[in-house]
Amino acid sequence: MKSLVTCVVAGAQYLLHPQKLGSIQEMINPDSIVPVTLLSTSEIFGDVDGLLRLYDIYDDVFTPEFGSILVEKPEGNSSDLNIVQNAGNMQIQKLYHLGEVATMAGMGELPSGPYFLHGPNLHQAWKLYDDDHEAFTFGVIPEDVNGAEEFRAVNALSSTGTYKSIPVPSRLYRPPPNTRKPLSGLRIAITDTLSLSGVQTTQSSRAWSSLGASVATSTADFVQRLLDLGAIIVGKTKTSQFDAGLDWVDAVQPWNPRADEYQTSRSGSAGAAVALAAYDWVHHSVGHEGIEGIGSSAGSTGVFSMRISDRAVSSAEHDAPGSYHGLSITDRYIVTLYDAVSAIHGLADHPSTLLPTRIIYLLDLLATGPNEQQALNNAFVSSLENYLGIKAEPLSMANTWTEQPPLEANGADMQEYIGDASFRLLCYESYHHFGQFRQEYGNEFHRQPFVEPTVRYRWEIGKLLSHGDADELRGRLDIFRKWFNQTIMPIDSYATSATIMVLPWHMGEPKYRDEKTEPPNAVHGFTAELLATVLGTPYLLVPFAQLPYESRISDNTEYRPFSGSIIGPRGGDLMMLRLVQRAFELADWRSTVDTGRLSFPLGNNSRNVDDQRVRITKPPALSSSRDQLLLSKPQGKIDVAP
Repeated sequence: MKSLVTCVVAGAQYLLHPQKLGSIQEMINPDSIVPVTLLSTSEIFGDVDGLLRLYDIYDDVFTPEFGSILVEKPEGNSSDLNIVQNAGNMQIQKLYHLGEVATMAGMGELPSGPYFLHGPNLHQAWKLYDDDHEAFTFGVIPEDVNGAEEFRAVNALSSTGTYKSIPVPSRLYRPPPNTRKPLSGLRIAITDTLSLSGVQTTQSSRAWSSLGASVATSTADFVQRLLDLGAIIVGKTKTSQFDAGLDWVDAVQPWNPRADEYQTSRSGSAGAAVALAAYDWVHHSVGHEGIEGIGSSAGSTGVFSMRISDRAVSSAEHDAPGSYHGLSITDRYIVTLYDAVSAIHGLADHPSTLLPTRIIYLLDLLATGPNEQQALNNAFVSSLENYLGIKAEPLSMANTWTEQPPLEANGADMQEYIGDASFRLLCYESYHHFGQFRQEYGNEFHRQPFVEPTVRYRWEIGKLLSHGDADELRGRLDIFRKWFNQTIMPIDSYATSATIMVLPWHMGEPKYRDEKTEPPNAVHGFTAELLATVLGTPYLLVPFAQLPYESRISDNTEYRPFSGSIIGPRGGDLMMLRLVQRAFELADWRSTVDTGRLSFPLGNNSRNVDDQRVRITKPPALSSSRDQLLLSKPQGKIDVAP
């Protein structure tokens, strides 16, 4: 395995991808590291200044320093010049010529853009971003930039040595998203529990990592699908211990960037949500849904999150208990979340997507809270009603169960029949899922592994349940799903009509990361995330407001994001996203969130959102005409490397 080389250009850290892509014909110092721009002959002798300025606007990896030295791709009409001076300004650039050259899969030739010469050899330039919010377990790079079949973890640190650094490639290395590769060039972070060939799964557990046997030898099918669609996997994000812990003992809890920056990022796939809320260089992240999934973290960090239908996810996708294998995609833009989910399902964009004919407003999860939160829940429902032209129906599952119970319940009410069945089944499956780990750790170290109190509590419950008990719990949940589908709303298909269920959101009091966690306890009934997980339905979480509180950390008024949430039928993922997008457009609400302390610019309305300051809904495409961009001319002469 080749060692990794890093360097600094214009104050920013870079990594030279270790794969050699070609060599220049000229002789230079074999130890030198030189930033260069690779261009074709026609690009060099065309409007090279305008092209380099376009690169600087579009690509966060490229800086003007890369444009001081050019490397010419071999063509039939290649030049024999060694300097380029453009008429109209004083800029002079040194010119090298590429001799031996590799080809990029599906592209025929190396794409133009920023590279490094390490001696005479050409390498891709990957920019290193500081993970100063501790969202990532580690960054990754592919061993082969052509294939992305094997990966390696990157252990580079920030310039201060305080944080990990996450490598990202130039946006110029891939074409913009297209029909064949709808995720082309998009940077995606995946949750730690998803397998990625060549790198470790850590479970945020020192004991788990110490066994050293958790390096994946294959990539999860879901992740491979992302890669096949053109995505760039930039790293693995943190989950709480065994996707269940609350205390963050063996790993640093990701830092929620919102409000006073000391609000907890919750448990489960916290790193996936924090990465989107903190870093604009990440386009999407993938998290796990369950009792502690990405839903609560996405809510606390104010990002859009879609739990995709179970038909798109295999139960063996990641290292987590079997009945709780839902995956979510998070984004800062609802329109690009739609694009990503559409690509994952392999569906084209259908403007005539069937819209719901019925809205249910679930009363069972309606918590007593401040009037302003109830008003915001009502405003979210009203936005959907106004777009669809129908009224929501308040509904209680418990009351409906009493009136129309399943025969198998034998007269038991819903709380008695379901109770904590989903929680106990999770405990059983978690205990047995990690049984081999406990055995191997005991054999290796002659002691039991450390696990956090919540994990231990659940394993103790799971230990007491028999295989027959687990089958009974699964049977009860199967009966509940059948009853829900027949009595509450159809969830098995999305064909001729559709019903959606709005789940009221309750934000609770500010939860600071320095506060002691509550003792572990059982989960009775359903949370919003757990209901969708048990049903296997899509679940959409959408931030649309922010509420003030007085922070004991900053001594200032800070703002926390507030969200709405929807459950829909399996296969109705795109319908739900399109519905919210159009409803927000009709209401003149923002359908994008910002990175940093505020999800939205502050506004003077009940939602505390300035809807006038709406950012561009999609990143600009390089294919945009240069004539549409106002490109300023650089002044003066640029020094070149000898």
